Amino acid sequence: MNHLLALVLLLTSAVAFANPLPAKPHIYVEGSAEIEVIPDEMTITLGLTSENMDVGVAKADVDKRSVHLINTLKAMDIEARDIATTALQVTPVYDYVEGKQVPRGSRVYRQVDITLRDLERYGALMQALMDAKISNTVDTSLSVSDEKVVSDQALIKALEDAHSRAAALVESQGRKLGDVHSISEFELRREETYFLVPNREVYGESAQGLAVSADMRMKSSEPFEPGVIRAKAKVYVVYLIK
Repeated sequence: MNHLLALVLLLTSAVAFANPLPAKPHIYVEGSAEIEVIPDEMTITLGLTSENMDVGVAKADVDKRSVHLINTLKAMDIEARDIATTALQVTPVYDYVEGKQVPRGSRVYRQVDITLRDLERYGALMQALMDAKISNTVDTSLSVSDEKVVSDQALIKALEDAHSRAAALVESQGRKLGDVHSISEFELRREETYFLVPNREVYGESAQGLAVSADMRMKSSEPFEPGVIRAKAKVYVVYLIK
């Protein structure tokens, strides 16, 4: 189905841009769709920060916690490909005393992104991270492992919606819907190039950031409901009218 969709869009795109509207009786419709899928992945983002007058001390602290974090993740059988760390960021920090800028030292920061591919392990992983006291904040976001498949499913639904709308309008006038003249993900009646962006989106709710502290505990058996991810698509189709 995906190959057929790609072929249809490829064959019609050249016609659509060269001559988007035919010099024959036709109907131009917009089709849209939104589908819901259960997310199967989560990205967990941790920020490791340390401040000290001696930048070397701050760096050593972040490096130490980074190693601790990676060892904790390895103990949870999180694969290396699912752990991404940024380079260290070092910035000066200041206090303001009587209107004057007074150096307070340096802040060293590293971000770590963890991909969790088995959401049933969420509680256990969060508990391990909190027990390790590695980071003050943990942000999470849900996603699907293959956004293209989900996006294409929404696109097919949008095409079906366009056909249904066109058929209803044409038949209300005692006519019949003819062949497809063009299919596009772009608004054919607008020539501005900044509108030439496919109208597709895969989005969902992000779990709120969690303040991780010594007195905060989550049982690994606590239920976790990931909710849904929504995929949206929009197409513009020109049909001939019989």
